[in-house]
Amino acid sequence: MDISDILKCKCCKDIFPEDISLAQPLYMALMLKYHPDKCSDPRAAEASAVINELYGKLKKAHTFKEMLFRCGSRAIEIKYLMSLTQEYGMEYIGERNVYFLIRNELADCYIDSEAKTDLFFREYLPQQILAQAEVFLPLVTHIFNTDEGLLIETCKRSGELPLSRILAFYGGRPDSRHAAWIISRLLGICCYAETRGIVWNCLAEENLFIDPAEHTVRVGGGWWFAAREGSRMTGVQSGVYESLSSLTKTDGIAQHITDLECVKAVARRILPDDAPDAVKKYAESICSSSAFEEMEKWENVIIDGFGGRKFTHMNVRLPDISG
Repeated sequence: MDISDILKCKCCKDIFPEDISLAQPLYMALMLKYHPDKCSDPRAAEASAVINELYGKLKKAHTFKEMLFRCGSRAIEIKYLMSLTQEYGMEYIGERNVYFLIRNELADCYIDSEAKTDLFFREYLPQQILAQAEVFLPLVTHIFNTDEGLLIETCKRSGELPLSRILAFYGGRPDSRHAAWIISRLLGICCYAETRGIVWNCLAEENLFIDPAEHTVRVGGGWWFAAREGSRMTGVQSGVYESLSSLTKTDGIAQHITDLECVKAVARRILPDDAPDAVKKYAESICSSSAFEEMEKWENVIIDGFGGRKFTHMNVRLPDISG
C-alpha cells in the first residue's frame, strides 16, 4: 500500500484487518515505512496521521465499558461498546448484545403492548418463513425490572451496527446503491409484517441495525410499539409519528400503510442528491395499500434507476462509528 492509497482511506478496514492482533504488526510496519522521520515523501505526515487515526479507532472499538443496574437486592452488570440516547431511555450496544433501558415513566408503552417478547413476531408461521426472517427479527433473551427502568437484553450478530451511527459516518446520506439495498430490506420486512398480520410502528433509523458486509437490516429497538393490524397502538416515537397519516394520528389504529410510509420517509432522508431520478421519484410517491405491491414497484425502480442489482461493498465497521 503506497501513500496515495493510504490518503484515500476512510474506514479502518481500508487498511487494517478487523482482528486487533493482526492489525498491530501491520500498523508498526506502516509507521516504520511512512513516519515523517523515515520517509522523505512530503505527504508522509498526512499519511501517518491517517494510519494513526484509523488504528486508534480500531483499538478503542475493542474496549468495553461497564454499567450496573439495581434489581431489588441484586445487581445486573452489562458490558457494552457504545451507548445511544433514545426518547424512551438509553441503548447500550455490545458486540453480540444490545440492551434497551426504558425509563420507568415511559414503561407503559411496553407494559401495555402485545409485543412484549419476540414470540409476537414468530408465532403461527411456518418454519420455512421463520428461517428466512431470523435475519431481521428481534431476539429477546432477558427482561429485567430494575430501579432505573425496564432493561431488555437482545441478541444480534457481531457485524450488525446501528444505522443511525453509520449514516452519521457518511454525513447522513450514504452512496445511493447502499441506500437502495437498505430500502429493499425494509420493504421485505414490511412484507413479512403483512403476512404476519402485524404493523411494526417503529421503522426509523434509530431503531434499525445493518450489517454492512452482509447487506442485512434488523429491527433492533422500538419493536415493542408493534401491534396487530386494526388494533389500537400503545404509542410511537416522534420520528414515526411524523410519518403517520392524519387518520392514524387521530384514531391510533395500526395499519400496514404506516410501515410503508415510514420506509419512504427513511428513503427520503438517506438518499443522496445524486440518486437516480427514478429512485427519488419512488421515495416521493404515494404508497400502495400492500407491501407486496410496493416491493414489485421497487424492483422495477431498481432496474430503471440502476440498470439492475449490483453488490456494492460497504467497508464501514464498528471501529469507524464507536467513538
